Amino acid sequence: MPFNLSFSVEYKFDTTQKGISIPVILSLKNETVDFLAKVDTGADFCIFKREHGEALGLDIESGYPQMFDTVAGNFNTYGHEVTLSTFDMHFDVMVYFASSYGFRHNVLGRRGWLDQVKLGIVDYEGQLYINKYSE
Repeated sequence: MPFNLSFSVEYKFDTTQKGISIPVILSLKNETVDFLAKVDTGADFCIFKREHGEALGLDIESGYPQMFDTVAGNFNTYGHEVTLSTFDMHFDVMVYFASSYGFRHNVLGRRGWLDQVKLGIVDYEGQLYINKYSE
């Protein structure tokens, strides 16, 4: 039985690069920061560089402390409520900022982003399709 899905956004990503990176904007009050983040369906949460939280004016350590364990080791983060935007879709969510400088990755994970959208990927063609889950 075939299934039909519809998407409002089509995004072309570079298949020669590692992973799938998309543009992200984080906002808090009157501050914004934009950067690329990797789509990571295996990550439980959205985790970003400490510097991005500081650019929003956050006192990183005042957030909700959370340690993450990965196959590469463990690291500390702090959670903060921000507005996360991708492709003109805006979500008020908890995201985590690395406690240390030098954290190399920005990751869009399951809670805070993937649970807010419908997502389709055709990796061979470098196509990502996305729609707000509520639409």
